[in-house]
Amino acid sequence: MRTNTVLLTTGITMEYVLEGPTEAPVVAFVHGLGANLHQFATQAERFRDRYRVLLLSLRGHGGTNNPAQPTPADYTPAALARDVVALLDNLRVKPLHFVGNSLGGLIGYELLSAEPQRLRSLTTFGTTAELGSGRFTYWMAVGSVHLLGVGGVARLVGASASRDKAVGAELAQLYRQVSKTAMLQIPRHIARYDYTGTVRSARLPLLLIQGALDKGINAALASTLAALDEAPDARVVPLPDAGHFANLEQPERFNAVLSEFLDDVEASGLRGNRHAS
Repeated sequence: MRTNTVLLTTGITMEYVLEGPTEAPVVAFVHGLGANLHQFATQAERFRDRYRVLLLSLRGHGGTNNPAQPTPADYTPAALARDVVALLDNLRVKPLHFVGNSLGGLIGYELLSAEPQRLRSLTTFGTTAELGSGRFTYWMAVGSVHLLGVGGVARLVGASASRDKAVGAELAQLYRQVSKTAMLQIPRHIARYDYTGTVRSARLPLLLIQGALDKGINAALASTLAALDEAPDARVVPLPDAGHFANLEQPERFNAVLSEFLDDVEASGLRGNRHAS
């Protein structure tokens, strides 16, 4: 997997991977807080024969830098989404399929709200469209970073984020590459938000892959499921033995669910184009 970097109009030098047939539909995979583009290496290998696969690392993650003089405003979902849009413009990517885990899913909702014309479909997992966490949750997150450092948080995630020890070890390796700045700044912006109205009115296909073992997310998922139930074109697919990182914990099943969804969306688009002609 060949990694590239590009200086964006937002001032960030972003790490990315773009593989697959040039004229194929583009599928972007966006990682969660603390991870980076390597979270989706298995998906890149699985989908690059039939799709043009785009992986990226968000600002402060992996090989993507932080602003020269970072401020809290540089780490809002809107700011992170602007980096993604700048990358799409740089690469001249047309409307694409977007797949986001956790923070990546939140950025997908931000794009759905602010730049829906960029999306062909939106898939999320380990993400809610609405969250109302208290200040205690935020202080726990940043307190862990202050107390343990990035390396200590990586060890904690590796030991607790998944029942699969191999997945835990992989996550720990990813988390060792995130910047302390990103880990301190992003949590202040993702504890309270509401995109349920955006989901209800979405005019593009939506997929939620629900890990049955993702207890924290599932406890806050009711309003998201209700919004998806009202959306014109949405589906929810449970994965019984998956948690927050379903693509790592159940890659074959995850890939099969996503492949079926993307194929359905593409087939629907072709039928629509034939009908229009």
